[in-house]
This record gives sequence, C-alpha cells and structure tokens, in this order.
Amino acid sequence: MSDAVEETEARAVEPVGAKQRDAFISYSQSKNAPLAKKLQRGLERLAVSRFRPMRMSVFRDVTSLPANHDLWQSIQLELARSRYLILLASPEAAASPWVAREVDYWLRERDTEHLLIAVASGEIVWDDRAGDFDWQKTTSLPRNLAGHFTAAPLWVDLREIGERSHHSMRYPPFRAAVATLASPLHGRPKEELEHDDFRQLRFVKRLSWSGVALLVALLVLAVYGFFDASRQREEALSQARTSASQALAARSGQLLGTSPNQAAQYALYAEETRSTPESLRALAQAVAAAPYARRRLRADADSVTDMRGASRPAATDVVLSGDGTTAAYRSVFDEDRVVRLYDVRSARQSGVVRAEGTPRALSRDGRILAMEVYLNRVQLWDTRSGRLLSTMATGHTENLPRAGHGLHALAFSSDGRWVAASHYTPEGEAFAVVWRASDGREITRVPVGDARVGLGFSADGSRLTLVDRDRREVREFRTDSTRWEAARSLPGMPGSTAEALQYSEVLLFDGARKALTRTSRRAEVWDLEQRRRTAVRSLGPYEDMTVADDKGTFLLGGQDGTVRLYDAALRPGTTLGRLTRPASTIAMSADGTQVVVASYGGELNLFTTGVRRGQQVAFDEKEFTYGDLTHDGRMAVHRSEGRTEFWDPGTGRRLGVIPYANLSVNLEDTAYTLSGDKRYVGMQSVEGFEDEGRFDIWDLRTGRRTDCGTAVGGSSFSLIRRPGLSFLPGDRYVVGEWNGGVELLDTRTCTRSTVAEDSGRFALSGDRRTLVLLNDDGVDTFRWDGDHAFAQVAHTTLPSEAQPVDMSVDHEGRQAAFADMESHVYVVRLDSGERVRATGYLPDDSDVVAFSRDGRLLFQGFMTDSTRGVRVLDAGSGDQLDIWTTDPPAGSVQPNEGMQVVPGPGDDILTLGPDHRVVRRTVGVAAWHDLLCGLVSQPLPARERDRYLKDLDVADPCR
Repeated sequence: MSDAVEETEARAVEPVGAKQRDAFISYSQSKNAPLAKKLQRGLERLAVSRFRPMRMSVFRDVTSLPANHDLWQSIQLELARSRYLILLASPEAAASPWVAREVDYWLRERDTEHLLIAVASGEIVWDDRAGDFDWQKTTSLPRNLAGHFTAAPLWVDLREIGERSHHSMRYPPFRAAVATLASPLHGRPKEELEHDDFRQLRFVKRLSWSGVALLVALLVLAVYGFFDASRQREEALSQARTSASQALAARSGQLLGTSPNQAAQYALYAEETRSTPESLRALAQAVAAAPYARRRLRADADSVTDMRGASRPAATDVVLSGDGTTAAYRSVFDEDRVVRLYDVRSARQSGVVRAEGTPRALSRDGRILAMEVYLNRVQLWDTRSGRLLSTMATGHTENLPRAGHGLHALAFSSDGRWVAASHYTPEGEAFAVVWRASDGREITRVPVGDARVGLGFSADGSRLTLVDRDRREVREFRTDSTRWEAARSLPGMPGSTAEALQYSEVLLFDGARKALTRTSRRAEVWDLEQRRRTAVRSLGPYEDMTVADDKGTFLLGGQDGTVRLYDAALRPGTTLGRLTRPASTIAMSADGTQVVVASYGGELNLFTTGVRRGQQVAFDEKEFTYGDLTHDGRMAVHRSEGRTEFWDPGTGRRLGVIPYANLSVNLEDTAYTLSGDKRYVGMQSVEGFEDEGRFDIWDLRTGRRTDCGTAVGGSSFSLIRRPGLSFLPGDRYVVGEWNGGVELLDTRTCTRSTVAEDSGRFALSGDRRTLVLLNDDGVDTFRWDGDHAFAQVAHTTLPSEAQPVDMSVDHEGRQAAFADMESHVYVVRLDSGERVRATGYLPDDSDVVAFSRDGRLLFQGFMTDSTRGVRVLDAGSGDQLDIWTTDPPAGSVQPNEGMQVVPGPGDDILTLGPDHRVVRRTVGVAAWHDLLCGLVSQPLPARERDRYLKDLDVADPCR
C-alpha cells in the first residue's frame, strides 16, 4: 500500500465463519490501482457466463488510510479468509509498508505455494546458486520474501500490458495472464479456462449480435410501422379530401339554378380541397351558370339593417356612363365614405371622388360626375382629377316639408353642358329646373304637376324632353334658344301614385323620344312622337328598373336578387345573374352591353349582355364560316373574290391582305400558317380537283409573294381534311405535308428536306416544338432540335376501331387528342403511350378538338340537328364536364354549319359557330379560378366550412 491514503472501495467485511475468498490482491495503490482493478475483474469473470453470478471472490484493498489497529484488523480478516495471495509486484509495491505487512502475514500464517506473483513493473531475477532472488537486481519484490523460496517460483509478466495499458479481456496477452493466475484458483488447467472463456465470449457475441439483429428488426418494424401509419394517415387524409371535394362539388351543382355565386364559391373550394373530375365539372358548370357575370367589384356587407326610406330607398347607389366605360359607386357600408370610380373595361377601381351626397349621373364619356347633395343641390365633379367643377341649387334648400324626397328626376346631357332636375318647394309645389353645367347658372324653371316627372336629353344635347305624367303632357326645351316649346298631350298615360317614389318613375330613352312609366306592379312603354302606348306588362316584385338609352332594352332588379333583361316590348329575356340581396340600384350603358348592379348590402357586380361565356372578336364586322380559323388559332382568314384577308384574333385587327383567294369550300384544298413575327403568311393551295398545288410565302406588309414559292404534290387522302402546315420557332423553317410525306422547307435557301416519308396528317404543339404524325402505322412523335431538324422520340398506336377525323396537340407537346368518326375522343400521353377515352354524351357529329393552354381540359365542337356547341372534357380522366350550347337559338341553325374550336390567345379558346362570329372564351383551371374569384371572393362561412372541411387544412381559394 502507498503512504497516500484517500478512499476505500472494499467489499463489506463478513463476520467470522463467512464464505472464504479465493484470492487477495496486494499491490501499490499509487502505481498499480487501474491494473489491479482490471485484474480483479478478469479473475472474477473468466470462464463465467455473463448471465450468472460470479463464482470467484477476489479482495482488492483500494484504501490508503493511516495505519491504525482497526484497519489492519480488517485486512487481517480478509487475508485470513483468502485462499491465495496475489502479489502485484512493482518497485512501488516493494517499498510499500502495507504490502510488506500483508506479505509478512501470509508468510507467517500460510505458505509460498499459495502466493502468486504478477510482475507489473521492475525486475525479478532468480539466483540459482544462492537459491534465492538476486536482491541486487530484483527491484519489484519486498525484501521480506528473501529466503522463503527454495526454487525459482513461476510468475506472470504483466509489464508489457501495463506499459501499453491494454487491460481489456479482449486483449489476448492480458486474458492469457489472467488465465495463468486463475488456473490454481479454479484448480483447472489454463487451457481449459481459456477455452471456457472463449466459449462464453462467443456465446455473448452471438447473443449480442442476436440482440442487435432483434433491435434492428424492431427498429425496422417501428420505422415501417411509422411510415405505414403515416401512409395510412395520408391515405385517410387523401380520402377525406377527395370526399370533401366531391361533397363540395355536389353542393355547387345543387346551387347552380338558384344561386350561381354560391355555386361558384363551393366549386372553388372543391378544387382547392382536391382536384377531381367532380371539382373540374363544378368549375365548368359554375362558369357556364354565370355566363354574363364579369366580376364582383364589391362584396356584400356582413351585416345589413333595413335602411330603405320613402324617397331614397337604396343604401348603395351606382351610376354608369353612357359609353359603358366608367361606373361610380357609393355605399353606406363603405367605411371610407367616398365615391369609388371603376374602369369597366378592366373591372378595376380607377380612382375616388371625395364628395358628399349621392351619385346620380355620369356624362356619356364618364369624365363628369353629377352628385345630389343635401339639400336639393347638384354638384359636378371631374372624375379624372377629383376636382369640384360647379354647384347648382334649386333655390329651395331650407324648410322643405318633403326634403326627405330630395331631387327626383335628374338628367345630364351627353356633351356635359346641361343639367336638369325636378324638385319640390316648401309650399309643396314641384318644378323642373335646367342649369348650365359650366357655371351652375339656372337657365329656366317650369312648374310641373309632381316631381315624379321624366327628364331626358337628345343624343346631341340640343333638346330636353319633359314628361309630366300627372298633367299627361310632354314638353321640349331647346338648348340653343333656351326656350320651351308648347306642351303636347299624352292621353291615357297613368298619373302618379301614392306609393313610394322608387316605384313611381318615368325613364326616357332612344334620344328622349320614348318613355317608360312604371309603378310597383306595372310598366308601360310610350312613343312620345306618336304619343301612344306601345307596350304594357305587369311586373313581379322588383326593386329598380333602368333602360339602355340607345338600344331600348330594359333591365330589372328583382327583390330576390335576380337581374333580368326585357326587350322593347317588355317581354322577359335573359337573366344575367343573381345577387345575395335585393338588387337595389342598377345601371346600363347606352348600347345595353354593360351593366352594373348594386344591392342593399353594398354588393357591386359587373355584367355584360354580350356573347355568352365569351367575348366576340369584332373583326370590323366581317363574317367567317367553319374552317376560316387556322388550326393553331393564330389567324382568321376571310376570302372574297380575288383577295384574302388575314386577321389577328388576339387584337381583332387585320394583319394584311393578298391579291389571291382560293374559294374552294374543301378544307383539304387550303392551309395557312403565320410567322412568329406576324409579318409573313404561308399559304398552301390546290385549285379545283388538280393533283398538284403551290406553297407560297406572302409578305403581309406589301401583299406580295416572296421568292420562296414551290409546287407541291397534292396531299394524300385522309379523314382529317386540312393538311398540316406551320412555321417553326425562329421562322426560318416551314413544315408541311408535301409530296406524300412530311417535309421541311428552309425559307433562306428555299430547299426542302424530308422529316418522314410516310404519308399522313400531322399537328404541332402550341409552342411549335413537337410534331405528332398520324399515319397507317400509328402515332409518331418528333421533337424539334431548335436548329434544323426533327428527331423521332416516340411511337404508339390508336385502337384499331378508331378512325380519327381531327387531332390536336397540347401547348407543351405532352399529349395529343384524336376525335374519330363516332365522336369518340382519345387522349394519348405521347411519352408513355397511355390512352384515355372520353366518356359521356356523344353528339351526332363532333370532330374538332382543342386543348386548354394548361392541358387539363379538352374542348370538342359538336353539332346536332337543332344546335351547335362545345363539349368540355377532363383531359386527364376523359370525363365529360359540361356541354356549352351557343347563341343564336337552335331554330336558326343552318345545315352544314359546324362548330370550329381552336386554341386562342393566352388562356382562351376560339369558337366559330353557325352565327359566323368568332368568340374568345376564357378556359383553363387557373383562368376559371381567377374568373370565379372575381365573382365571389368571400371565404366559406364558418358553419359550412365545419360541415365540409372539418379537420382539413384548406386555404381560402381566392386569398
């Protein structure tokens, strides 16, 4: 033991008579404690199963306390109980008094046969002649061992192990040394102990590896369970989303007839939750259900109180300029309390006018706004600068017993020079007043039977017409002479009623030559020049009514929120849409094409009375027939004797004209293509029944042929009538069906090369980089390399029963659609060859097909004996989403006039029907999303969200 004494880690001293120990290790605490500890552990665990108690009991004194009687007594007890003393020899142990005392005790009470020596450091040298250790050279043994050995004892050399600090039983030399010392303790050969220990070690390793394998297996199972649970959770979530989407789509379908805006809202949420054929169908039907709705400019207020009064029933007012370009809106539900101006063409707010009062009229060009201001004043504002121009007063602005009525009739001349209004005096009299707008000066004033008169200016502003229904007369005021003409009687015109002023009104139109008188239940149309009634109709419950000044059509806002057109004979016509609340204020442009409608709740909607589900491309009033649109939709071709005009469907402008026309009605006789810069047109023409034709490139700026023209062989017979022809990106090359194959024309050298020798028809993708060739062998796909050649990349086939009569490729060249003679449509994924066949209603004759720009929708023109239209298909599943029939009514459809459908500019498609009009129709999922969000932008009510989307994370689709 060393002289530095710090702690003890001995086994509890057992009472006398307790079980003996197998060995006592005597060592130097200061030098050999780590080795002693490992040695003790090795002796106790050698050849013993790791799962059984230790069979060996080895004492290792790790204390270094001051020598005293009690400590030595404890050590003596341990020595007495031990069968062997293991001396861990080292110079430090040789110098330790405790080691010396322990050796003295052992030599006195036991013998050297049970003393084992393990050399940790230092030297041991045996002197055979002296029969003892050579104490001159031995440095690791205490001197009290001198003379006690008669022969050289065996010792275990641990010096190399100690120097390298390899104290692990996994180190073979250390395990061998431990086995040497353990052999006499066990009474078994060293080799047998090592074998047993190795066997136990191997068992433990196997067990460990088995445990590791088990843990790995459990880990794999846990990971699999986690991912399987995640997969099941995702599947459950996916199924929940699909179910919710289908439920929302179904609810949208239920609301189509009664509330198109709500139907649009549910359709949007259905698509946002999960895109399914049902959600796409809901979107398509929601777009179709609101064919005249352009945009919801302001949403309905969350809370509305009944604010209707006797004279000004509308809590929200809106007026529209005669040219239909500008709308002015004011609502008590608008927190800013300003007059908002809207650009009708862009359906966006264009400015504000910070004025008090109620908007009553706009000049025809929308530049001047007339406001009614309390009490009985009229202010004119510049809508561009927001500046007040002038103020006009009736002269009776105080002590009005019927001031709540305010001004009644108000008219604003189209040139903005004159303003007229009717009003009451404090005495209860009624007058009509005319002011000059420039300075606000009153020009004339005439008494009238009641303020509920009709006032209106002629189109040129030279004449003001006044209809006094109580006096049953009509008078005219000439603005050039500022004089009133003599009154003329209107026999039979009904007088004013005692009901609310909102229902007792006279509206003038057709240049103030006609008038509409109305009550809450009845409307009459009068010809003021002939002074007779021309139409009369009983009306259902309604809130407001207006008239298109130039066209003479009427618009009625119902108490149920419906907005409906009536013709000049007061016959009910088209229902434009339905608002959430009663339509309180409505306004219509002079030509009757633009409509703005406000509700009591502040909702403001913009409608159009034009072409259903689209906008007609004017083309300077030119008419076109089936086949006049090029297959890529980039041109409309108008042919007449000796000339062909080319028009741009994107702008409606003429691109150019050439002094040649092939008037053949056979589509296979002509084909056209437009260069990317729109400067040149390629034209392929076969005259009559000739076998050969020509291909020429024309300069649209000069109307002349270029030098690159060539004779081409007639195209082969195909059920797809129009041959393929197209400029390629960069405009240097043109690809066409010539000489029985597909050829490439270099317009710089005017030389041709072969793309495919097989005859057939081809179509190009919208980006003009993918060519799909249909021939007898199937469908071949070619990609343009961007330089000078096509490379074939795929081949697939169509079903043997398919007989294609038209084909189309989507914009990016990923899929192609083929319409066959039986009106079936096959959608082919060009890379994989996967096919989808469209389902649903099959019209009598439907051939042309076109993709939406995003490739998700497919449109097929069709015709029956009574109508024409467009069939909307889901390109992914083939499901039929909707059927769009076209104007005009079915009775006017002529034989042999089909419905042509081609891709259009941007997200549009173009249709050309029996009415000879080209119509741009906005299509595509993203485009429909934007369109419907313009109609209904509010989130789904909380109650309905909980009903359909509980526990699902679905964002507001219009956020």
